[in-house]
Amino acid sequence: MKKNKFTAYIAVVAFLFVLSIACGSSESDQFSTSTEFDIVIDGGNLVGDVDTLRIKKNEDVILNFASDSEITVHLHGYDIEKTISAEHTSVMEFKANATGRFVVTTHEVKSDHHGDHGSHSGHGHMAADTEAHAVLFESETLSSGDTYKYEIPTDFKETIIPYHDHMSHDSIGQIEVSEHHGIAGEVFVTVKDGEHQFYPETVVVKPGAKIEWTIESEAKVRITSGLPQHMNQPSAHSDHSSHSNGESEEKTLITLEVYP
Repeated sequence: MKKNKFTAYIAVVAFLFVLSIACGSSESDQFSTSTEFDIVIDGGNLVGDVDTLRIKKNEDVILNFASDSEITVHLHGYDIEKTISAEHTSVMEFKANATGRFVVTTHEVKSDHHGDHGSHSGHGHMAADTEAHAVLFESETLSSGDTYKYEIPTDFKETIIPYHDHMSHDSIGQIEVSEHHGIAGEVFVTVKDGEHQFYPETVVVKPGAKIEWTIESEAKVRITSGLPQHMNQPSAHSDHSSHSNGESEEKTLITLEVYP
């Protein structure tokens, strides 16, 4: 009888030990889904040498900005904008639900423009930025048999995203984002040799869709959003030194790389 009681006692202790480990693991996993970065700006420039932040998909990201002067920061792709004052730390929070490379740009405030902006319904910034080189995404150098994926952010509405092969620059593909006419889920593009690399060259997708490129080219490929740099130069008649609201030209501060 005593032996049976002792065996039962050991079984209960072992069960409680396993349960405590499971609970601890669950709590650890919960905390691991959030990541936080402190970003210091001095004279409009990043302080420190780390200008690329690596993040896992679906993490809750917190960016703490501090600046010596009033400045506006804009997270492209997620289309979040914050104006930072010199006296206070400004916090930008979002869930990294789209993979790819996303830049944070800055521009100094030259007028009485104040306030924070979340996602914009008009997407004026986003529409212009989609043509900029590598603003939304850029793959590693890919070889035949490799694949690359990019998930369209859910707040992209009625938007055209051009892209190209950075190793070639001659072939351009296009992603059209349309809530009403687009394809949901996964959409596949094949990359081949020749003048027209992308098959199909244009895909029409819904917000949140995933684009997957499969490389069948013998040459190296780097899938890059935006137009090739030689096609994306400002016109001689255009003045991009300032915006209509009095803000200076944007420049890249840091890059966020979101991995699956």
